[in-house]
Amino acid sequence: MNQASLYQRANQVQRHDAKLILDEYANILQWRADGQDTLLDVGSGSGNVLMDFVHPLLPKDYSQLVGTDISSKMVGYANKCYHLYERTKFRVLDIGCQQLPAELQGRFDHVTSFYCLHWVQNLRVALGNIYELLRPEGGDCLLVFLASNPVYEVYKRLHSNPKWSSYMQDVDQYISPLHYSADPVEKFCQLISDAGFTYHNVELRSEVFVYEGVRTLKDNVKAICPFLERIPSEMHEEFLNDFVAIVISMNLQEGGNSEDEQRFISSYKLIVAYARKSPDFVRTTLNINSAIKSIKNIK
Repeated sequence: MNQASLYQRANQVQRHDAKLILDEYANILQWRADGQDTLLDVGSGSGNVLMDFVHPLLPKDYSQLVGTDISSKMVGYANKCYHLYERTKFRVLDIGCQQLPAELQGRFDHVTSFYCLHWVQNLRVALGNIYELLRPEGGDCLLVFLASNPVYEVYKRLHSNPKWSSYMQDVDQYISPLHYSADPVEKFCQLISDAGFTYHNVELRSEVFVYEGVRTLKDNVKAICPFLERIPSEMHEEFLNDFVAIVISMNLQEGGNSEDEQRFISSYKLIVAYARKSPDFVRTTLNINSAIKSIKNIK
């Protein structure tokens, strides 16, 4: 995940899902009456999802927008790309850390996160930290991450190949902690409640994304695969070829014989969770489930 410029170009799935979900939840987030909102994003990566889809939703007089990522290279890239934006900065943060930086605790009205929490094995600690990031008097969060994805099965099969096993000994650390759960919604609801949130709405969504052509698929793998940086660069193309071969063996490919004509079908499941720290509703008559259904019906 350290190839920031490549990730910026190859994160079509993340952008697609973030936009759709934010369209639904933009009017449900508890925006402040004075417009002085502060928002922290967890796992911002190269920053383009945050700046293209979250930033435009903020009140024009928002107080502060903070993007965070565990990768210092991603943070450096994002700061370079978006340094002209006022009241906006990116910084390193491991949301799975045992102790949050003191200057971040209780500072934010909103926490968002897109395609990050499936990288965190200890969701209990991560949710506790998200709770502590929000102001003591209240705040809300919108969290979107993978519950399951066929890429995890590809990783497991690559790990069983002696050629790659030494580079992937910790493969289970890179599989979503909900991937093998019989009821990921129930499990995540319990974790949110245990963290202290007084209201939550958790959905499991089935999604499909199509990668057009072998190169598109390989670029996505290069952008997000955590094992490539351990593998000698001269073996990268061989690894990617083996990755594609496994995808084809799993019947996730269709189309012609040429690489440009082939299409790769990824069916995956997303957790979409909205939670509030305080029971106080900015709009006391708002019913979240009916609001979401109304928005969908309009579309």
